[in-house]
This record gives sequence, C-alpha cells and structure tokens, in this order.
Amino acid sequence: MTRRLIALGLGVAVLVIILLSFRACLDARKERGFDNYISDLTSAVEGSNQLSSRFFSRLLEPPSKPSEINLEAQIAADRSAAEGQVQQVEAVDVPDELANAQAELLQAFELRRDGLAGIAADIPTALGDEGRFEAIKQIAADMRAFLASDVLYDRARADILEVLSEQEVDGTVPPSPFLPEPVDRWLDDLQLAAVLGSFAPETGANRDAVRGLALLSTSIDKTDLTADAENTVSLGNALPDLKIEVQNQGEVEETEVIVSYVLSGGPVPIEGQGPPLEIDAQGVEVATLAIEEEPEPNTPYTLEVEVLSVPNESVFDNNRATYTITFE
Repeated sequence: MTRRLIALGLGVAVLVIILLSFRACLDARKERGFDNYISDLTSAVEGSNQLSSRFFSRLLEPPSKPSEINLEAQIAADRSAAEGQVQQVEAVDVPDELANAQAELLQAFELRRDGLAGIAADIPTALGDEGRFEAIKQIAADMRAFLASDVLYDRARADILEVLSEQEVDGTVPPSPFLPEPVDRWLDDLQLAAVLGSFAPETGANRDAVRGLALLSTSIDKTDLTADAENTVSLGNALPDLKIEVQNQGEVEETEVIVSYVLSGGPVPIEGQGPPLEIDAQGVEVATLAIEEEPEPNTPYTLEVEVLSVPNESVFDNNRATYTITFE
C-alpha cells in the first residue's frame, strides 16, 4: 500500500509538472505572439511617421526653385509608400485579443493611403489655373482623411496598451499623429492655398514680396450687405448679381484672384465662382458673380463669400465673410 501511494504521488507530481510546463509553453508562445505583433506593427508605424514628416516638411519648405513636376512625382512616391505600409499592417499575425484594435489600425492606414492618393491626383490642378479652387478644396478634404486616421489610430493604440497591461506583457506602441499641428493650416482651404501657392512657377520671383488680399465689401444688386447682421434683399424680375470688392494689399500685381460664394439655406446650396481678377499692387477691383438660381423668398439664407489666398499670404481673416439674408 505504501509503495502504491508513493507511486501515485509521483505520478500526480509528474502530471502537475507536465501541465505546468505545457501552460508555461503556452504562455511563452502567447507572449511571443504579442511581442512579434508589437515589433511588426511598430515597423509600419515608424514608416508612417517618417512619411508624414517627409510629406509635410516638403510642403512647408519648398526649394528655391520649386517644380510642379517634381512635387507631383514625390507625392506619387509617398502614396506608394503608404500602400506598402497598409500591406505591412495587413500581413501582421494578430493575437485574438487585438482583433478589434487591428481593424481600426488597418482603417487608419488605409485612410492615409487614400488621402495621399487623392492629393496626388489633385495636385496638378491645384497648382495650375483652371479648376484650382475646386482642387484645393478637394485636397483640404483629403487632409481630413488624415485627421480621421489619427483619431482611429489613437483609439486602437489605447485598446492595444490596455490588452498588453491585462496580459502582463511588456511593450508599447508608439504614437502616430499623421496630420501635424496646427491642423487648421491643412484643413482650411485659404491657408492651404497659401502653402501650395509656394510651388507656383511665378512664386520664385516674388518669394520675398509682401502679398495678401482682402474682401472689402459685398452687395447684391444695389443692396450693400452687412456681416453678422440680418440683411433683406428685394428680388426683381431678373436673377440678382453679387458684386464683391477685393483689394490687393500686397506689393506685386496678382493675376489669378479667385472669388467664390456659397448660398445655403434653400433646398440645394447655390454656388458660384467668378472669372479670375487681375489687381495691381494696392489696387481694388470688383468681381461680379451671377446667382444662377433664384433663391426662395422669405427664407433665411447664409451667404459665404471667399477670396482665395495667394502665396506668402499670412492673414486670412479678411479673405472671407458670412452674411444672413432674407429675399423678398
């Protein structure tokens, strides 16, 4: 009986040792899985951070002789790099506990790739004359994709760090803000136009010149409008015209001054853009823009008027105005 009890005890001890060893192997394997995931993800994140730094530094520090063709080629290369980072994130071996975070991470990297693809497609038009206004607005929308990617990344990173803590796994994932501060510089079409304008061919000769535009006044037919006040405008038999007075407050002539408006509040927003103005240094010109559709009477409308900024412009508050209007 004693020998049997000793044998049983030894058997139980061996079984416990086997189970503990098996569990230790599983734990070690699980920890290696987390470590490999963190290592592979960190490689993609560091690549994305370097891509962001390279892309935005290029826009903020244009060469002395900027080239539209070079910029287009560089942004196309950035888009290819972003595609490679998406593939890196897709290829990582994801622990089950991080499946939800991984889905958000992948979406964040896809937004960065898609944003660069959109900018690569629109940059030639944004640096040209025809369609420049619409292209810059579209690039500003692509920049919002970067902002959305940052929100998704931060949320996924917080989830990953929480799981690592719960699993008692040492390690971290670096932060990855793709859109740099101040974000308004990239999301506001006026500030973005001033940045991109530095790559226009004529900018080199005027790089040190003071340049800037100002919206002086807006009227509809013979009714002068007042910003931040209630305006009443009588509708005649014909569609009304907007008259927008613009001053060139800079030291050089501006030959491609773009003025636009959006009239919202009705069933569908009414938008328009005038032909480019040429304004001498310190000169004033009036842009006449037709309101192509008749506004609804007795309906409060919001009119937003904007003068697109020029290269080297640094003050943007006087480039746009908002009016509240009721048509009778």
